[in-house]
Amino acid sequence: MLLDELTQQAKLKTTNTIYESKAARDAFYQNQTWRNKRKEILRRDNNECQVTKSLGGVDKDKLIVHHIKPLEYYPELAMDDSNLITVSHTNHNIIHGLTLAKFNDEWW
Repeated sequence: MLLDELTQQAKLKTTNTIYESKAARDAFYQNQTWRNKRKEILRRDNNECQVTKSLGGVDKDKLIVHHIKPLEYYPELAMDDSNLITVSHTNHNIIHGLTLAKFNDEWW
């Protein structure tokens, strides 16, 4: 199941922590290069959650472009299409084991 795979990938860590701080992640996500890449991935994924799609459904609300291998530990994959997938806010929180109110990095 895609959700299980994404949850396992989200737990991967390395010693490369260039984006460990919230300020560093905020700077990355506010960068125009990222914003362009985000639009590209949303288009590629037809503006729908790929987790929900893998289960036969459609979810186009509150979409996040998720780094399959975490940005803070795999900065070399930050803009790699194969490391990016569109997921709903709800599924993104499930992947990271967060409550809906906790995760807010990409919502400004």
